[in-house]
Amino acid sequence: MNDMDTKQSFACKSAKRHWSQALFFALAFLVFLVEAPESSADELKIGWAQANLSPDRPVAMRFKKLSEGVMDPIFATVLALENGTNSNREKIVLVSCDLLWIPDGNRYEVNLRDRVRNRVGKLLRGFPTENIVLSATHTHVAPSLHHADEEYVEFIVNQISNGIAQAWQSRKPGGVGYGLGHAALSHNRIVTHRDGSSRMVGSLQKGTTAHQEFSHIEGFEDHAVQLLFTVDEAGELTGILINTACPAQVQRGDFVSADFWHEARAELRNRLGDDLFILPQVSAAGDLATTVMVEKDGEKRMQQLRFPDVTDSRMLRRKQIATRIADSVTDILSVVREHVDFSPTLARSQRVLTLPLGFPEPDPRAGTYPIELNAVRIGDVGMVTNPFELYCDYGVRIKGRSPAVQTFLVELAGSGSYVPTERAVSGGGYGAIPKSCVFGPAAGDAIVANSLAMLNDLWIASDQ
Repeated sequence: MNDMDTKQSFACKSAKRHWSQALFFALAFLVFLVEAPESSADELKIGWAQANLSPDRPVAMRFKKLSEGVMDPIFATVLALENGTNSNREKIVLVSCDLLWIPDGNRYEVNLRDRVRNRVGKLLRGFPTENIVLSATHTHVAPSLHHADEEYVEFIVNQISNGIAQAWQSRKPGGVGYGLGHAALSHNRIVTHRDGSSRMVGSLQKGTTAHQEFSHIEGFEDHAVQLLFTVDEAGELTGILINTACPAQVQRGDFVSADFWHEARAELRNRLGDDLFILPQVSAAGDLATTVMVEKDGEKRMQQLRFPDVTDSRMLRRKQIATRIADSVTDILSVVREHVDFSPTLARSQRVLTLPLGFPEPDPRAGTYPIELNAVRIGDVGMVTNPFELYCDYGVRIKGRSPAVQTFLVELAGSGSYVPTERAVSGGGYGAIPKSCVFGPAAGDAIVANSLAMLNDLWIASDQ
């Protein structure tokens, strides 16, 4: 792999600190910027890169605790796409980071998104940096950038920016294909009792399906495995984008880790080639987790039978999820491998919504909060991003009405909080209470409406 040099110093003390502010629009509830240029069915160019984000010394993690080491490396994986000619060229860069989220200057002072865009603007003169979309895998054992020292944040900015530049400068003619599979990777984590009250599984609210008052699981589960793959001019597989509604939150502790994506990358490369790039995305999964909710003993037994040499329970679960991802990916590829488009429609748009704060209802006294949404069209595949931990139902609503053959929801493209549904707010489970939210269901409705409008605009503009 073409990893960026992991041995460079974090210090970069002679470099200027480039800070930029988030984009604020205060004139209306919904203020948007739309950029959907005409697409040309010309040659597609593809570039990949991977940058190592692993610290070489203790850094702050969740709850401000310092890391004790690196269990397995964390990465930023970059996919650069370009097609069209002259003024009609479309340029899109997708970046997935093994981080908790992407700080965007809203909830915290750190603004990783804009600092990366600004840095890339200096590395690639004239590149439309608003076309760079970053998202996170939500690993709970990643460095916490809003607690980390400036040297490590600067290191992250440099690594990601250099990775983007490398991917862009290495782009070559190629093609893309896509496919859909299913795998049980995550589950709705909210238990509802007979009286209608809800509790999240785990120590915080002690929700459990073994409770005598257990009635049902609160919400839907999305087991789709959305796959976009790339090939070179000779048709050889070069990379895979994998979108699942499964946050990377199996592992706990004080050692930095990519969670189950470490095992998934290793397994996929073992099956498909050592040089394969793998870019993970988390679909709408605010109320989903990797916790097994029912038949726990049966699941554990199967994990132990499959991996008899592994004794750690979290590692067993990581390996199980990774194997299910790899099985689904190889199954999908066996069906769609030869269906490649070397000149797909490529288009994008962006909107900034100024949403009123307040939970569960908007509160005019609480101020507003600008959020960035992105939409991308790659052939018959649509992709829409949001900065939140968006509840699964909202993602399903977008998929159900999308004009795309397959629609990739991408959450955690920012540092937003949970966005729960009305039934979740009524139940009172974690993720739908004031402690964990700055928005209520109205924000989810706005995200659904605008995501669909952006996708529809891309399809109309591109098909004319």
